[in-house]
Amino acid sequence: MDDFLRVMNSDRYQYTESNVFLKEKMEEKIATFDMFFRKVEGNAFAVVSGVSDVLELIDIMNNTDKEKKRKYLSKVIHEEDLVDYLVDMEFTGSIKGLRDGEIAYPNEPVLTVTAPLIQAKILETPILNILNHQMAVATKTSRVTRAAKGIPVSAFGSRRAHGFDSAVKGSKAAYIAGCDSHSNLVAEYLYGIKSIGTMAHSYVQSFGVGEKAEYEAFDLFIKYNKAENHTLILLIDTYNTLEMGLKNAIKAFKKNGIDDNYKGGYGIRLDSGDLAYLSKKCRQELDKAGLKNARIALTNSLDEYLIRSLLDQGAEVNLFGVGDSIAVSKDNPCFGGVYKIVEIDGKRLIKLSNDIVKISNPGNKDVYRLFEDGFAVADLIVLSEKDSDTEKILEGNELVIVDENNRFNSYKFKKGSYTYEKITLDFITDGKKTADFDELMNVENSKKHYENRLEHLLKGHKRLENPHNYMVDLSMDLYHLKSTLIKKIKNQMEKLED
Repeated sequence: MDDFLRVMNSDRYQYTESNVFLKEKMEEKIATFDMFFRKVEGNAFAVVSGVSDVLELIDIMNNTDKEKKRKYLSKVIHEEDLVDYLVDMEFTGSIKGLRDGEIAYPNEPVLTVTAPLIQAKILETPILNILNHQMAVATKTSRVTRAAKGIPVSAFGSRRAHGFDSAVKGSKAAYIAGCDSHSNLVAEYLYGIKSIGTMAHSYVQSFGVGEKAEYEAFDLFIKYNKAENHTLILLIDTYNTLEMGLKNAIKAFKKNGIDDNYKGGYGIRLDSGDLAYLSKKCRQELDKAGLKNARIALTNSLDEYLIRSLLDQGAEVNLFGVGDSIAVSKDNPCFGGVYKIVEIDGKRLIKLSNDIVKISNPGNKDVYRLFEDGFAVADLIVLSEKDSDTEKILEGNELVIVDENNRFNSYKFKKGSYTYEKITLDFITDGKKTADFDELMNVENSKKHYENRLEHLLKGHKRLENPHNYMVDLSMDLYHLKSTLIKKIKNQMEKLED
Protein backbone atom coordinates (compact mmCIF):
# COMPACT_ATOMS: atom_id res chain seq x y z
CA MET A 1 0.00 0.00 0.00
CA ASP A 2 1.32 3.42 -0.94
CA ASP A 3 1.97 5.71 2.01
CA PHE A 4 -0.17 8.52 0.58
CA LEU A 5 -3.24 6.36 1.06
CA ARG A 6 -2.65 6.76 4.79
CA VAL A 7 -3.31 10.48 4.38
CA MET A 8 -6.45 9.66 2.41
CA ASN A 9 -7.65 7.19 5.06
CA SER A 10 -10.55 9.51 5.70
CA ASP A 11 -14.31 9.82 5.84
CA ARG A 12 -15.97 11.20 2.71
CA TYR A 13 -17.57 14.16 4.50
CA GLN A 14 -14.23 15.83 5.24
CA TYR A 15 -13.61 16.18 1.51
CA THR A 16 -17.21 17.12 0.75
CA GLU A 17 -16.94 19.92 3.30
CA SER A 18 -13.56 20.93 1.94
CA ASN A 19 -15.14 21.41 -1.48
CA VAL A 20 -17.55 23.92 0.08
CA PHE A 21 -14.67 25.71 1.79
CA LEU A 22 -12.83 25.96 -1.51
CA LYS A 23 -15.86 27.23 -3.45
CA GLU A 24 -16.53 29.84 -0.76
CA LYS A 25 -12.85 30.88 -0.66
CA MET A 26 -12.56 29.81 3.00
CA GLU A 27 -9.56 27.54 2.48
CA GLU A 28 -7.06 30.06 3.85
CA LYS A 29 -8.95 30.70 7.08
CA ILE A 30 -6.73 29.55 9.96
CA ALA A 31 -8.51 26.88 11.98
CA THR A 32 -7.55 25.22 15.26
CA PHE A 33 -8.74 21.70 16.07
CA ASP A 34 -8.23 19.78 19.33
CA MET A 35 -7.99 16.00 19.59
CA PHE A 36 -9.09 14.95 23.11
CA PHE A 37 -11.10 12.27 24.90
CA ARG A 38 -13.98 12.61 27.32
CA LYS A 39 -13.62 9.51 29.48
CA VAL A 40 -11.26 6.61 30.02
CA GLU A 41 -11.42 3.07 31.35
CA GLY A 42 -11.41 2.98 35.15
CA ASN A 43 -11.98 6.75 35.39
CA ALA A 44 -8.23 7.19 35.72
CA PHE A 45 -5.76 8.28 33.05
CA ALA A 46 -4.76 7.42 29.52
CA VAL A 47 -1.31 6.94 28.02
CA VAL A 48 -0.48 8.85 24.85
CA SER A 49 0.86 6.86 21.92
CA GLY A 50 0.68 7.47 18.19
CA VAL A 51 1.72 11.11 18.01
CA SER A 52 4.89 10.12 16.15
CA ASP A 53 2.78 8.27 13.56
CA VAL A 54 0.46 11.25 13.13
CA LEU A 55 3.45 13.46 12.43
CA GLU A 56 4.73 11.01 9.83
CA LEU A 57 1.56 11.84 7.88
CA ILE A 58 2.80 15.40 7.49
CA ASP A 59 6.00 14.16 5.87
CA ILE A 60 3.96 11.98 3.55
CA MET A 61 1.59 14.83 2.68
CA ASN A 62 4.45 17.19 1.91
CA ASN A 63 6.82 14.82 0.14
CA THR A 64 4.55 12.70 -2.07
CA ASP A 65 4.96 13.33 -5.79
CA LYS A 66 2.15 15.48 -7.22
CA GLU A 67 1.38 13.05 -10.03
CA LYS A 68 1.00 10.25 -7.51
CA LYS A 69 -1.35 12.41 -5.44
CA ARG A 70 -3.45 13.14 -8.52
CA LYS A 71 -3.56 9.46 -9.47
CA TYR A 72 -5.15 8.50 -6.14
CA LEU A 73 -7.29 11.57 -5.46
CA SER A 74 -8.90 11.70 -8.90
CA LYS A 75 -10.26 8.18 -8.48
CA VAL A 76 -12.44 9.11 -5.52
CA ILE A 77 -12.88 12.89 -5.72
CA HIS A 78 -14.73 14.22 -8.77
CA GLU A 79 -14.51 17.97 -8.17
CA GLU A 80 -11.57 18.97 -10.34
CA ASP A 81 -10.87 22.24 -8.52
CA LEU A 82 -10.62 20.39 -5.22
CA VAL A 83 -8.31 17.75 -6.70
CA ASP A 84 -6.06 20.51 -8.09
CA TYR A 85 -5.98 22.21 -4.70
CA LEU A 86 -5.17 19.01 -2.81
CA VAL A 87 -2.45 17.99 -5.28
CA ASP A 88 -0.62 21.29 -4.76
CA MET A 89 -1.30 21.43 -1.01
CA GLU A 90 1.46 21.06 1.56
CA PHE A 91 0.99 21.27 5.31
CA THR A 92 2.05 24.76 6.39
CA GLY A 93 0.46 24.79 9.82
CA SER A 94 1.52 23.94 13.37
CA ILE A 95 0.97 20.91 15.57
CA LYS A 96 1.46 20.80 19.32
CA GLY A 97 0.33 18.51 22.10
CA LEU A 98 1.32 15.78 24.51
CA ARG A 99 4.24 13.56 23.60
CA ASP A 100 4.16 9.78 23.28
CA GLY A 101 4.45 8.28 26.76
CA GLU A 102 2.67 11.18 28.44
CA ILE A 103 -0.09 10.55 30.95
CA ALA A 104 -3.27 12.35 29.91
CA TYR A 105 -6.66 13.03 31.42
CA PRO A 106 -10.15 13.60 29.98
CA ASN A 107 -10.80 16.88 28.13
CA GLU A 108 -7.13 17.81 27.85
CA PRO A 109 -5.97 18.60 24.30
CA VAL A 110 -3.83 15.61 23.36
CA LEU A 111 -3.02 17.12 19.98
CA THR A 112 -3.81 20.58 18.60
CA VAL A 113 -3.65 21.33 14.88
CA THR A 114 -3.59 24.96 13.72
CA ALA A 115 -3.53 25.31 9.94
CA PRO A 116 -5.42 26.60 6.90
CA LEU A 117 -8.90 25.13 7.15
CA ILE A 118 -8.73 22.35 4.53
CA GLN A 119 -5.29 21.21 5.72
CA ALA A 120 -6.59 20.79 9.26
CA LYS A 121 -9.93 19.34 8.19
CA ILE A 122 -8.72 16.41 6.10
CA LEU A 123 -6.44 15.22 8.92
CA GLU A 124 -9.39 14.50 11.22
CA THR A 125 -9.98 10.83 10.49
CA PRO A 126 -6.30 9.85 10.00
CA ILE A 127 -5.45 11.45 13.34
CA LEU A 128 -8.33 9.80 15.17
CA ASN A 129 -7.69 6.44 13.52
CA ILE A 130 -4.09 6.43 14.75
CA LEU A 131 -4.52 7.91 18.22
CA ASN A 132 -7.73 6.09 19.16
CA HIS A 133 -6.11 2.74 18.41
CA GLN A 134 -2.73 3.29 19.99
CA MET A 135 -4.04 5.11 23.06
CA ALA A 136 -6.53 2.29 23.68
CA VAL A 137 -3.68 -0.24 23.57
CA ALA A 138 -1.29 1.90 25.63
CA THR A 139 -3.90 2.68 28.28
CA LYS A 140 -4.89 -0.98 28.66
CA THR A 141 -1.21 -1.94 28.80
CA SER A 142 -0.68 0.51 31.64
CA ARG A 143 -3.46 -1.13 33.61
CA VAL A 144 -2.14 -4.64 32.94
CA THR A 145 1.48 -3.83 33.80
CA ARG A 146 0.52 -1.96 36.95
CA ALA A 147 -1.47 -5.00 38.07
CA ALA A 148 1.67 -7.12 37.54
CA LYS A 149 3.48 -5.14 40.27
CA GLY A 150 6.90 -5.15 38.66
CA ILE A 151 6.80 -8.63 37.13
CA PRO A 152 7.64 -8.28 33.42
CA VAL A 153 4.80 -8.38 30.91
CA SER A 154 5.24 -9.26 27.24
CA ALA A 155 2.74 -8.28 24.54
CA PHE A 156 1.88 -11.51 22.69
CA GLY A 157 -1.22 -10.35 20.82
CA SER A 158 -0.23 -9.81 17.18
CA ARG A 159 -2.37 -12.72 15.98
CA ARG A 160 -5.45 -11.21 17.59
CA ALA A 161 -4.78 -7.66 16.42
CA HIS A 162 -7.00 -6.11 13.76
CA GLY A 163 -4.60 -6.18 10.83
CA PHE A 164 -1.01 -5.30 10.05
CA ASP A 165 -0.84 -1.76 11.43
CA SER A 166 -2.76 -2.80 14.51
CA ALA A 167 -0.25 -5.54 15.27
CA VAL A 168 2.88 -3.48 14.64
CA LYS A 169 1.81 -0.12 16.06
CA GLY A 170 0.02 -1.86 18.93
CA SER A 171 3.23 -3.65 19.90
CA LYS A 172 5.01 -0.30 19.95
CA ALA A 173 2.26 1.31 22.04
CA ALA A 174 2.34 -1.60 24.49
CA TYR A 175 6.11 -1.28 24.86
CA ILE A 176 5.90 2.45 25.53
CA ALA A 177 3.20 1.96 28.17
CA GLY A 178 4.94 -0.62 30.32
CA CYS A 179 5.51 -3.94 28.55
CA ASP A 180 9.08 -5.17 28.90
CA SER A 181 8.95 -6.96 25.58
CA HIS A 182 6.77 -8.01 22.66
CA SER A 183 6.66 -10.75 20.03
CA ASN A 184 6.33 -8.83 16.74
CA LEU A 185 9.21 -9.02 14.25
CA VAL A 186 8.21 -5.91 12.29
CA ALA A 187 8.03 -3.84 15.47
CA GLU A 188 11.60 -4.93 16.20
CA TYR A 189 12.65 -4.05 12.65
CA LEU A 190 11.04 -0.59 12.68
CA TYR A 191 11.73 0.50 16.24
CA GLY A 192 14.70 -1.58 17.37
CA ILE A 193 12.82 -3.02 20.37
CA LYS A 194 13.77 -6.67 20.69
CA SER A 195 11.09 -9.29 20.12
CA ILE A 196 10.89 -12.51 22.12
CA GLY A 197 8.98 -15.78 21.83
CA THR A 198 8.56 -19.21 23.34
CA MET A 199 7.03 -22.09 21.33
CA ALA A 200 3.59 -23.23 20.20
CA HIS A 201 1.67 -26.41 20.94
CA SER A 202 1.85 -27.18 17.22
CA TYR A 203 5.64 -27.25 17.46
CA VAL A 204 5.44 -29.99 20.08
CA GLN A 205 2.77 -31.86 18.12
CA SER A 206 4.89 -31.72 14.95
CA PHE A 207 7.07 -34.44 16.49
CA GLY A 208 4.13 -36.77 17.16
CA VAL A 209 1.95 -37.68 20.12
CA GLY A 210 2.95 -38.47 23.65
CA GLU A 211 5.94 -38.45 25.97
CA LYS A 212 8.72 -39.33 23.50
CA ALA A 213 7.53 -36.82 20.91
CA GLU A 214 7.33 -34.06 23.48
CA TYR A 215 10.81 -34.83 24.80
CA GLU A 216 12.26 -34.81 21.27
CA ALA A 217 10.63 -31.42 20.62
CA PHE A 218 12.17 -29.97 23.79
CA ASP A 219 15.57 -31.56 23.19
CA LEU A 220 15.90 -30.25 19.63
CA PHE A 221 14.57 -26.81 20.55
CA ILE A 222 17.32 -26.48 23.15
CA LYS A 223 20.06 -27.94 20.92
CA TYR A 224 19.49 -25.54 18.04
CA ASN A 225 18.99 -22.38 20.11
CA LYS A 226 21.38 -22.59 23.04
CA ALA A 227 24.43 -21.76 20.92
CA GLU A 228 23.03 -18.27 20.32
CA ASN A 229 22.22 -17.80 24.01
CA HIS A 230 18.53 -17.50 23.13
CA THR A 231 16.03 -17.57 25.95
CA LEU A 232 14.81 -21.17 26.15
CA ILE A 233 11.18 -21.30 27.31
CA LEU A 234 9.48 -24.68 26.91
CA LEU A 235 5.69 -24.96 26.68
CA ILE A 236 4.82 -27.86 28.97
CA ASP A 237 1.02 -28.27 28.87
CA THR A 238 0.48 -29.92 25.46
CA TYR A 239 -0.37 -33.27 27.09
CA ASN A 240 -0.03 -33.21 30.87
CA THR A 241 1.66 -30.37 32.70
CA LEU A 242 3.00 -32.02 35.85
CA GLU A 243 3.19 -35.70 34.92
CA MET A 244 4.73 -35.29 31.47
CA GLY A 245 5.59 -31.75 30.36
CA LEU A 246 7.48 -30.64 33.44
CA LYS A 247 9.39 -33.92 33.71
CA ASN A 248 10.39 -33.77 30.03
CA ALA A 249 11.48 -30.14 30.39
CA ILE A 250 13.73 -30.89 33.38
CA LYS A 251 15.19 -33.92 31.60
CA ALA A 252 15.86 -31.97 28.39
CA PHE A 253 17.48 -29.06 30.23
CA LYS A 254 19.80 -31.37 32.16
CA LYS A 255 20.78 -33.48 29.15
CA ASN A 256 21.74 -30.32 27.23
CA GLY A 257 23.72 -28.80 30.08
CA ILE A 258 21.25 -26.01 30.75
CA ASP A 259 21.39 -24.89 34.35
CA ASP A 260 21.64 -21.71 36.38
CA ASN A 261 24.91 -20.80 34.63
CA TYR A 262 23.24 -20.51 31.22
CA LYS A 263 23.52 -16.90 30.09
CA GLY A 264 20.49 -16.77 27.83
CA GLY A 265 17.84 -17.54 30.40
CA TYR A 266 15.60 -20.60 30.45
CA GLY A 267 12.33 -21.87 31.86
CA ILE A 268 8.81 -23.09 31.18
CA ARG A 269 5.47 -21.68 30.06
CA LEU A 270 2.03 -22.62 31.38
CA ASP A 271 -0.91 -21.87 29.10
CA SER A 272 -3.84 -23.74 30.67
CA GLY A 273 -5.27 -25.11 33.89
CA ASP A 274 -5.08 -23.64 37.36
CA LEU A 275 -2.11 -21.38 36.76
CA ALA A 276 -1.64 -20.43 40.41
CA TYR A 277 -1.60 -24.05 41.60
CA LEU A 278 0.45 -25.38 38.69
CA SER A 279 3.04 -22.62 38.89
CA LYS A 280 3.68 -23.34 42.56
CA LYS A 281 4.03 -27.07 41.94
CA CYS A 282 6.39 -26.44 39.02
CA ARG A 283 8.50 -24.08 41.10
CA GLN A 284 8.92 -26.75 43.75
CA GLU A 285 10.03 -29.38 41.22
CA LEU A 286 12.35 -27.02 39.35
CA ASP A 287 14.05 -25.99 42.60
CA LYS A 288 14.31 -29.61 43.69
CA ALA A 289 16.06 -30.37 40.39
CA GLY A 290 18.58 -27.59 41.02
CA LEU A 291 17.08 -25.32 38.37
CA LYS A 292 16.41 -22.42 40.68
CA ASN A 293 16.88 -19.75 38.03
CA ALA A 294 14.40 -21.37 35.67
CA ARG A 295 11.72 -18.83 34.80
CA ILE A 296 8.01 -19.51 34.80
CA ALA A 297 5.94 -17.70 32.19
CA LEU A 298 2.15 -17.63 32.49
CA THR A 299 -0.22 -17.05 29.57
CA ASN A 300 -3.87 -17.85 28.72
CA SER A 301 -6.24 -14.90 28.20
CA LEU A 302 -4.72 -12.85 30.99
CA ASP A 303 -5.84 -9.34 31.86
CA GLU A 304 -5.23 -7.00 34.80
CA TYR A 305 -7.88 -8.71 36.95
CA LEU A 306 -6.62 -12.26 36.38
CA ILE A 307 -3.04 -11.13 36.95
CA ARG A 308 -4.01 -9.50 40.22
CA SER A 309 -5.87 -12.66 41.26
CA LEU A 310 -2.87 -14.88 40.42
CA LEU A 311 -0.57 -12.72 42.51
CA ASP A 312 -3.05 -12.71 45.38
CA GLN A 313 -2.96 -16.53 45.27
CA GLY A 314 0.82 -16.56 45.49
CA ALA A 315 1.45 -17.73 41.94
CA GLU A 316 5.09 -18.34 41.08
CA VAL A 317 5.71 -16.27 37.97
CA ASN A 318 8.59 -14.46 36.29
CA LEU A 319 6.79 -13.30 33.15
CA PHE A 320 3.21 -12.68 32.09
CA GLY A 321 2.41 -13.07 28.40
CA VAL A 322 -0.69 -11.06 27.55
CA GLY A 323 -2.41 -11.31 24.18
CA ASP A 324 -5.82 -9.99 23.16
CA SER A 325 -6.43 -8.03 26.35
CA ILE A 326 -3.65 -5.69 25.26
CA ALA A 327 -3.71 -6.11 21.48
CA VAL A 328 -7.34 -5.03 21.07
CA SER A 329 -7.90 -3.47 24.51
CA LYS A 330 -10.46 -6.21 24.93
CA ASP A 331 -12.50 -4.72 27.80
CA ASN A 332 -12.59 -1.23 26.30
CA PRO A 333 -11.82 -1.45 22.58
CA CYS A 334 -13.25 1.93 21.54
CA PHE A 335 -11.11 4.71 22.99
CA GLY A 336 -13.49 7.49 21.96
CA GLY A 337 -11.15 10.35 21.11
CA VAL A 338 -12.71 13.24 19.17
CA TYR A 339 -11.45 16.08 16.94
CA LYS A 340 -13.24 19.38 17.42
CA ILE A 341 -12.75 22.85 15.97
CA VAL A 342 -12.10 25.42 18.71
CA GLU A 343 -11.01 28.54 16.83
CA ILE A 344 -11.10 30.05 13.34
CA ASP A 345 -9.26 33.19 12.28
CA GLY A 346 -8.78 34.07 15.95
CA LYS A 347 -12.47 33.70 16.80
CA ARG A 348 -13.03 31.26 19.66
CA LEU A 349 -15.62 28.57 18.95
CA ILE A 350 -17.69 26.29 21.17
CA LYS A 351 -19.92 23.27 20.62
CA LEU A 352 -22.93 22.92 22.90
CA SER A 353 -24.92 19.79 23.67
CA ASN A 354 -27.70 18.52 25.86
CA ASP A 355 -25.01 16.27 27.35
CA ILE A 356 -22.79 18.49 29.49
CA VAL A 357 -19.79 16.24 28.89
CA LYS A 358 -19.99 17.04 25.17
CA ILE A 359 -19.68 20.81 25.55
CA SER A 360 -16.28 21.70 24.10
CA ASN A 361 -13.65 24.02 25.52
CA PRO A 362 -13.07 26.99 23.19
CA GLY A 363 -9.85 28.55 21.98
CA ASN A 364 -6.23 27.54 21.45
CA LYS A 365 -5.04 25.97 24.70
CA ASP A 366 -2.06 24.56 26.57
CA VAL A 367 -1.82 22.22 29.56
CA TYR A 368 0.30 22.81 32.66
CA ARG A 369 1.00 20.07 35.18
CA LEU A 370 1.35 21.15 38.81
CA PHE A 371 3.47 19.28 41.36
CA GLU A 372 3.64 19.30 45.16
CA ASP A 373 6.50 17.50 46.92
CA GLY A 374 7.49 15.99 43.57
CA PHE A 375 4.09 14.42 42.86
CA ALA A 376 1.66 15.51 40.16
CA VAL A 377 -1.55 16.71 41.80
CA ALA A 378 -3.39 18.73 39.14
CA ASP A 379 -3.47 19.76 35.50
CA LEU A 380 -4.62 23.20 34.43
CA ILE A 381 -5.89 23.92 30.92
CA VAL A 382 -5.12 27.51 29.96
CA LEU A 383 -5.61 29.74 26.95
CA SER A 384 -2.42 29.85 24.92
CA GLU A 385 -2.28 33.64 24.78
CA LYS A 386 -2.37 36.08 27.69
CA ASP A 387 -3.94 33.85 30.31
CA SER A 388 -3.81 35.36 33.81
CA ASP A 389 -3.41 31.94 35.47
CA THR A 390 -0.43 31.18 33.24
CA GLU A 391 1.25 34.35 34.49
CA LYS A 392 0.63 33.27 38.10
CA ILE A 393 2.15 29.83 37.41
CA LEU A 394 5.23 31.22 35.70
CA GLU A 395 5.83 33.63 38.59
CA GLY A 396 5.15 30.98 41.25
CA ASN A 397 2.37 33.05 42.79
CA GLU A 398 -0.60 31.77 44.74
CA LEU A 399 -3.01 29.93 42.45
CA VAL A 400 -6.56 28.76 43.10
CA ILE A 401 -8.04 26.18 40.76
CA VAL A 402 -11.77 25.56 40.78
CA ASP A 403 -13.79 22.59 39.58
CA GLU A 404 -15.68 23.70 36.50
CA ASN A 405 -18.72 21.61 37.39
CA ASN A 406 -18.70 22.40 41.10
CA ARG A 407 -17.51 25.95 41.82
CA PHE A 408 -17.52 25.20 45.56
CA ASN A 409 -14.78 22.60 45.02
CA SER A 410 -11.46 24.41 44.87
CA TYR A 411 -7.81 23.86 45.68
CA LYS A 412 -5.24 26.48 46.65
CA PHE A 413 -1.59 26.31 45.67
CA LYS A 414 0.28 28.62 48.00
CA LYS A 415 3.07 30.81 46.69
CA GLY A 416 6.31 28.83 46.47
CA SER A 417 4.63 25.52 47.40
CA TYR A 418 4.47 24.02 43.94
CA THR A 419 6.41 23.46 40.76
CA TYR A 420 5.05 23.25 37.25
CA GLU A 421 5.68 21.88 33.80
CA LYS A 422 4.09 22.88 30.53
CA ILE A 423 3.30 19.46 29.08
CA THR A 424 2.00 20.84 25.77
CA LEU A 425 4.97 20.68 23.41
CA ASP A 426 5.52 22.09 19.93
CA PHE A 427 6.14 19.41 17.29
CA ILE A 428 5.68 21.28 14.01
CA THR A 429 5.69 25.06 13.60
CA ASP A 430 4.74 26.67 10.28
CA GLY A 431 5.17 23.31 8.56
CA LYS A 432 8.66 22.66 9.98
CA LYS A 433 9.67 20.15 12.66
CA THR A 434 10.98 21.58 15.89
CA ALA A 435 14.62 21.12 16.90
CA ASP A 436 13.98 18.35 19.46
CA PHE A 437 11.49 16.49 17.26
CA ASP A 438 13.57 13.32 16.77
CA GLU A 439 14.35 12.99 20.48
CA LEU A 440 10.68 13.33 21.38
CA MET A 441 9.67 10.69 18.83
CA ASN A 442 12.21 8.06 19.95
CA VAL A 443 10.42 4.96 21.28
CA GLU A 444 12.87 4.31 24.12
CA ASN A 445 12.64 7.94 25.23
CA SER A 446 8.85 7.72 25.18
CA LYS A 447 8.96 4.59 27.34
CA LYS A 448 11.28 6.27 29.86
CA HIS A 449 9.01 9.32 29.92
CA TYR A 450 6.00 7.17 30.76
CA GLU A 451 7.88 5.35 33.52
CA ASN A 452 9.01 8.66 34.99
CA ARG A 453 5.51 10.05 34.94
CA LEU A 454 4.16 6.96 36.68
CA GLU A 455 6.73 7.31 39.46
CA HIS A 456 5.51 10.84 40.13
CA LEU A 457 1.85 9.91 40.54
CA LEU A 458 0.38 9.40 43.99
CA LYS A 459 -0.67 5.82 44.78
CA GLY A 460 -4.31 6.80 44.97
CA HIS A 461 -4.22 8.10 41.42
CA LYS A 462 -2.83 4.77 40.20
CA ARG A 463 -5.52 2.50 41.64
CA LEU A 464 -7.13 0.29 39.02
CA GLU A 465 -10.55 0.68 40.60
CA ASN A 466 -12.05 3.84 42.08
CA PRO A 467 -8.86 5.90 41.76
CA HIS A 468 -8.61 9.14 43.69
CA ASN A 469 -9.90 12.01 41.57
CA TYR A 470 -7.09 13.82 39.77
CA MET A 471 -7.85 17.51 39.35
CA VAL A 472 -8.09 18.77 35.77
CA ASP A 473 -9.49 22.27 35.70
CA LEU A 474 -9.86 25.25 33.40
CA SER A 475 -8.07 28.51 34.05
CA MET A 476 -10.27 31.38 35.21
CA ASP A 477 -9.92 33.09 31.83
CA LEU A 478 -10.87 29.94 29.94
CA TYR A 479 -13.80 29.29 32.27
CA HIS A 480 -15.14 32.83 31.80
CA LEU A 481 -14.68 32.61 28.02
CA LYS A 482 -16.61 29.34 27.94
CA SER A 483 -19.36 30.76 30.17
CA THR A 484 -19.63 33.90 28.02
CA LEU A 485 -20.05 31.89 24.81
CA ILE A 486 -22.66 29.63 26.41
CA LYS A 487 -24.55 32.67 27.68
CA LYS A 488 -24.38 34.30 24.24
CA ILE A 489 -25.96 31.28 22.58
CA LYS A 490 -28.56 31.00 25.33
CA ASN A 491 -29.57 34.65 24.83
CA GLN A 492 -29.93 34.06 21.10
CA MET A 493 -32.19 31.07 21.75
CA GLU A 494 -34.36 33.11 24.09
CA LYS A 495 -34.79 35.77 21.39
CA LEU A 496 -35.82 33.09 18.90
CA GLU A 497 -38.46 31.88 21.33
CA ASP A 498 -39.88 35.41 21.56
